[in-house]
Amino acid sequence: MATVLVIEKEQKWRLLLKAACEGRYTLSFCNEDSDALQASVNQTYYDLVLYNLPSDMNETFSQTMQELRKHLPFSPVVVTSDSCEVGTVVLAIKQGAYDFVVKPYDAAKISLALGNAQESLSLKNEINYLRREQDVIYEMSKVIALSPAMRQVIDNVNKFAATDSTVLMTGETGTGKSMLAGSVHFNSSRRLKPFVKINCANIQENLLESELFGHEKGSFTGADKMRVGRFEQANGGSILLDEIGEMSFGLQAKLLRILEEKSFERLGGNRTIHVDTRVIAATHRDLEELVRQKKFREDLFYRINVLPIHLPPLRERKQCLEPLANFLLKKLSRTLHKLVKKFTPEVMELIKAYPWPGNIRQLANTIERAVLLEDGETIQMDNFTLLEVETKQKAEPAGFAKSLPLAELEKEKILAALEESLWIQKDAAILLGVSPRVLNHKIKKFAITHHRWRKNT
Repeated sequence: MATVLVIEKEQKWRLLLKAACEGRYTLSFCNEDSDALQASVNQTYYDLVLYNLPSDMNETFSQTMQELRKHLPFSPVVVTSDSCEVGTVVLAIKQGAYDFVVKPYDAAKISLALGNAQESLSLKNEINYLRREQDVIYEMSKVIALSPAMRQVIDNVNKFAATDSTVLMTGETGTGKSMLAGSVHFNSSRRLKPFVKINCANIQENLLESELFGHEKGSFTGADKMRVGRFEQANGGSILLDEIGEMSFGLQAKLLRILEEKSFERLGGNRTIHVDTRVIAATHRDLEELVRQKKFREDLFYRINVLPIHLPPLRERKQCLEPLANFLLKKLSRTLHKLVKKFTPEVMELIKAYPWPGNIRQLANTIERAVLLEDGETIQMDNFTLLEVETKQKAEPAGFAKSLPLAELEKEKILAALEESLWIQKDAAILLGVSPRVLNHKIKKFAITHHRWRKNT
């Protein structure tokens, strides 16, 4: 609920405002230019200010507006007055007022003015964030989910989007947690409010607190102006805390507070700021194991694990591979301004047979490289290269040596299958789950020979 500082001394207008704002805003009342006003703006953060301007207080009004801009620089000010003279209106606008409402006003009119000011604040925060980061729009219709595991994930996303509870997304790196977090937001009642993302692993620990909660001017070396944090930018909407498992213990305590109380203070400040921000957390780490190792707070784990969603790795959703590859090919061809339209059957068989330890991110990068290399309309096997990387144990097919690079692992697997099949290529292809043409291409690539093969005699 938005907080409003009301500078109004007349009781009848205070009562009208209470009735007009009930259930929508939390009001705090002060008299004009009093010590109470000074104490209020020094100790408390307000989303909006409603300031009554008596006709004989123009000079004092300017001083008070300067004080408000100093302490509440991002809070819109709606000015009311008994006077509708042009000079009074111009003064209010020059001093930074968002709107001017002439008395007498009714509940509907003042409620509309406050609502517009609040929407302006939300839009400013969203624009500020969009200028820095956001470049993706999420739609559930674009999610490829053909495997049973992914269909269950999508069912959960649809259910959880209808709530305001905290969501925890787990899964290996590159499985699409960030995209589905956006799907939760953009299919919820908060869809018209900001969706802000922050990767807790990419920001130094001493800067992450400022990123999340903002800071006051002079709070640390280089803080030459006040900054609004990500939680404040996302007010009314959602925030994605990606790689939450990398967050320090101290910040975990502050995050727990904002989840429980929906309030915080900026770094270097003492004013309490209240926000209505839904938290979506994501991690590739095993948080339960981190809790056992005393590296993640147990109370925070239970607080964020309200609605869990686990994304299976790409190797466990084989049905999704072909449509996902075709979708990525179309998207990347358009982005790279290339007329590449399809894969050869051999390439597609390789896509479906490979375990993709890097998941969707690795698949997308591999297709992007192939699109850049391809001169025709169809991606050929020669342009579809898999980089030689060491794979994780859980992503390796049985029989692969853990320490070998990917090309060597692939060659060893082919040799093992050929030996088991008595060097009959057709039988080896069946063991490997690929077509004879794909196997033949690999045999040529790795220069594998055998004395029984006529072409080698």
